Amino acid sequence: MTNTILVLGGGHQGLAMSAHLALLGEKVNLWNRTLDNIFNIINTKTIICSGVVSGEAKLNNVSSNIDDVNSDIIMITTPATAHRDIAKLIAKKINKDTVIILNPGRTFGALEFAKILSEEGCTELPYIAETQTIIYTCRRNGNNVVTIYTLKNDVKIAALRSSDIGFIISKIPECIRNYFVAVESVMETSLSNIGMVLHCAPVLMNIGWIENDIVDFKYYYDGISPSIAVFLEKLDKERLSVAKALGYNLESVCEWMKRTYNVLGNNLYECIRNNKYYKQIDAPRTILHRYLEEDVPCGLVPLESAGTELGVETPCVSLVIDLANHVLNKDYRILGRKYSNL
Repeated sequence: MTNTILVLGGGHQGLAMSAHLALLGEKVNLWNRTLDNIFNIINTKTIICSGVVSGEAKLNNVSSNIDDVNSDIIMITTPATAHRDIAKLIAKKINKDTVIILNPGRTFGALEFAKILSEEGCTELPYIAETQTIIYTCRRNGNNVVTIYTLKNDVKIAALRSSDIGFIISKIPECIRNYFVAVESVMETSLSNIGMVLHCAPVLMNIGWIENDIVDFKYYYDGISPSIAVFLEKLDKERLSVAKALGYNLESVCEWMKRTYNVLGNNLYECIRNNKYYKQIDAPRTILHRYLEEDVPCGLVPLESAGTELGVETPCVSLVIDLANHVLNKDYRILGRKYSNL
């Protein structure tokens, strides 16, 4: 008997995962909190998918009301800034047998999700896992249109309770199961969050172009110059230092890119230039984008706070957080996740 998969989130990743699973014969429900963003899909129950996966994907049910689509296998694909609200939304609707996978958790996502569920009265925690990143390189092109450029190899996944990982993986639809590789701890998936390295600083260093209505450019190919790439490597070394202080020897962004996309390069800039899947990725059209709004508070802030607790200096990380705070007139350190609280 086919299980119903509930995908939470109707953005790039949510549409890609929903379409892919449905086209491979899975029974898929889709939820998004903003009705307007899924209005066309509600009316047609169809997502038009192109790229390495293509076709008109027919979904089982689509709604902005969680009660209409609830299931015991939940794939969360929203930005990490929505994890707290989603935990509150579903806390009374799940049970100890529910499987919840954060795609991805970003940094310390599974820990935060479990904490919120407990605070909301969930006395028996469900099966909770997080991934290092989403398995898709994709872009939503309209209300019900998505392009999947490629699927990533060996995306790390870990369970909040490490002994649960075998059961959780058995509940992942077989058609996408092989894209994941199990690791022992959510600390490894959290500190393998590559997005916080590749997203935040390049946006801040390209504000003039992003806010220019005349110019469009490719985010990775045009926006990450040799000098920016060198700075990102410094950021990455700080991430690896925090991980090492916690007992984890993790791969660099360069090593991750070589493994995930099968690219070659002697440094990060060369790896990015040799990644054919990055050629089509457009830059954000506004700095009010998840590359800052998600990856600073749910990536760099918890990384910095972990470094502070462990006595590891992270000057480049702190510099990017400070710049984001001043540019956007926010305090992401207050808004973001804290290592000590989780």
